[in-house]
Amino acid sequence: MPSWITHLVTVNKMGKEKEENEFIFANIMPDILEGYHIKDVSKVVKNYETHYPKRQMINGISIPLPNIQGFKQAYKDKMQNPIIRGYYCHLLTDYYWNRYTYQNYFENFDKEKNLVKVKLNNGKEEITNWDEAVRIKQRDFKNFTNYLNNTETIKIPIYSDKIEKYSEDLKEFDFTQNDIKSTIIFIQKMVQNNDEKEGNYQIFTREELFNQLEQSITFIKENSIKI
Repeated sequence: MPSWITHLVTVNKMGKEKEENEFIFANIMPDILEGYHIKDVSKVVKNYETHYPKRQMINGISIPLPNIQGFKQAYKDKMQNPIIRGYYCHLLTDYYWNRYTYQNYFENFDKEKNLVKVKLNNGKEEITNWDEAVRIKQRDFKNFTNYLNNTETIKIPIYSDKIEKYSEDLKEFDFTQNDIKSTIIFIQKMVQNNDEKEGNYQIFTREELFNQLEQSITFIKENSIKI
């Protein structure tokens, strides 16, 4: 999945949004209750609830991608709500990045042994188990995150009562005031900690990932509901 920094840079590059602060915060919301970043969440909610996944077969691998059409249909009458719109933007971003990665670089090799073939940026291919292949992908995403955090403008949301109020329209789960405040503090520290070095890429290149960042914004705008 794209990092929170990637999500925040994406929001900034999209341009001004109505009730922008709430929209920015909502671009992080699907990940908050999973408990990986924010440890003291009010309750832990699994990925299959927060990201509305629907499995798709890509190069012989069953990949859970956000069901963006399902979310869009469920909340089509709520898209004027900046929290719903931002949440949807997060799902579109995740969908774009993961679909692009698995379509272009991953291929099933041996389903019984859980082995996949991964294309590397040096022109070679690596046969490895699924967990290691995902780790390689995530290391590249981490390198790109470090690059973005050191070079791009990142808008940090601030606390407002509107975030909690607008979040009431999310039917599946609730975000408490503490969840919201803890997340904002975490984001502030994460953005300030911009001294991590950009390492070597194995699958992608930095230039490719930056180009895909721009392409993901086009994808988001094409799939957003006009309000």
